[in-house]
Amino acid sequence: MHEKPDVVIDQIKNIRYYVPNAKIVLHLHVNFAWCGSNVNFNSFDNVIVNPVSVPTFWGNLHHAHHVNFHFAKSQFEFTHFLLHSSSDLFTRIGVEDFISSEDAGVSMVPPQPTWGAPHFAEGDPVFQGIMRDAGAQELWCSQVEGTFYRKDLFEEMVAIIERHFDYRSTLPYVHEEIYYPTIINGLGVKHGDPYLLREDKKGLPMFRPELIDQIHAGQIEDYHVSRWKLGRLVETKVWSGKNIYALRPVPRDVSHPIRQRVRELMQVA
Repeated sequence: MHEKPDVVIDQIKNIRYYVPNAKIVLHLHVNFAWCGSNVNFNSFDNVIVNPVSVPTFWGNLHHAHHVNFHFAKSQFEFTHFLLHSSSDLFTRIGVEDFISSEDAGVSMVPPQPTWGAPHFAEGDPVFQGIMRDAGAQELWCSQVEGTFYRKDLFEEMVAIIERHFDYRSTLPYVHEEIYYPTIINGLGVKHGDPYLLREDKKGLPMFRPELIDQIHAGQIEDYHVSRWKLGRLVETKVWSGKNIYALRPVPRDVSHPIRQRVRELMQVA
């Protein structure tokens, strides 16, 4: 996370309220903007700062997730591992029950035909090794934020990736959006959907105050896509509306109207 301390504190309070049993591991960017603050994130219950900070840039965010996972195993007992971004916010109670009922929550979406990342991946010897190791026959995609995995399952996934991944030889693409769903498919794991709704410029809900209230009330509709993959038309459920508990990307500004509305809901709930 590369935000100012007040944004991180806002995030911690949001998780503490909506996911009260969560244990939080913070990965702070090497250039984290402390701004002279003396805040101690470790002073919050069940919050620890990972002492290891790895480079985070486009395409390699899985590295930060993995070091957080390894550190969490050494510090906490837990059953599921959530991949939650610093621009995600919960706005509905109940996600713990949903997560505990699933082995994983991840979409299995065919890549967009105009998206170049899958072409890089298909030609990447590192990804080819990961696919063979996982028994995967096809490439699949998913958003990363709002996905989750049973602890032992994610441990197996991380082991597969780390047996092959090498920064010196892998090609540049969004690894984390391809590795996880492809491995899950190869392992044959029955899975649910992500717990998070994301905004997009095309085809997805735009952020408005009423959207936050709809999520809070559990009134979001299912979202599907239909795409061609290997000569067949694939119908995919990207998320189940009944299982949406959060949204992204929320601007990293504590005074932003979206964050203010979420805090209002926390106070009146």
